[in-house]
Amino acid sequence: MSKVDPRVKLLWVLLCTSGALIFTRLLWMAGLVLFTLLGTMGFGADRKGLGGRLGRFLPVFFVIFLAHVVFVHTGTPLVVVKGFPVVTSDGLMRGATTLLRFFVILSSAAVMAAEDMRRVLAALNQMKVPYLFSFLLMIALRFIPFFKASFSDSLIALQLRGVELKKLPLGKKLRVYSDLLLPVVADAVVKSRLLAIVMEARGFGALNKRTSYIEVKMTPLDWVLTLALATLGAAAFGGYYFS
Repeated sequence: MSKVDPRVKLLWVLLCTSGALIFTRLLWMAGLVLFTLLGTMGFGADRKGLGGRLGRFLPVFFVIFLAHVVFVHTGTPLVVVKGFPVVTSDGLMRGATTLLRFFVILSSAAVMAAEDMRRVLAALNQMKVPYLFSFLLMIALRFIPFFKASFSDSLIALQLRGVELKKLPLGKKLRVYSDLLLPVVADAVVKSRLLAIVMEARGFGALNKRTSYIEVKMTPLDWVLTLALATLGAAAFGGYYFS
């Protein structure tokens, strides 16, 4: 199923991200996580990249969860210190819901990261989406790994000059990371200018109608999956709204 039409995957991503933003109850979020896991396994997600992202975001997830636990005091008190509720049921539930929400969004991104962007662009064009919007979306997705590689190269260059980041105190480490943003942004500006020159040299936007040698067609399986996802999404959102 990893070769299904990109429009089916886009519909699945839309359902997952919409549910992550709308659902606030833990039970519904757990069901959405199960739905997301089935999609990542069926649609051929970049599991290795997903595992790396989740591992890098673990400290951030822990801080977010701890913030909900500490600052949300509604619900049933679970841990009380000198008459003050330190941990409540609502704090735990909101923290867990937020973590599941991030997991759903990152998993959805992993599915699209494994997809050929040229097929996505062709599918969007066949949906009558303006080519300029589709092209800008593809360029934005392409610049994400570029930022990552550029920042990694800057860190390596800094370490080759004898700077040991692991031994620096937190304040100096944050200052170093902020200083590295300038060369990364400058490199991105240079790359964007080169891209603009290449686009002008190839006559981008000279004609109103563009052609593409990639043609994406919906198979019977794609139509069945689309109908199933649409039905399941309507039932889920309707059941959540009326429950």
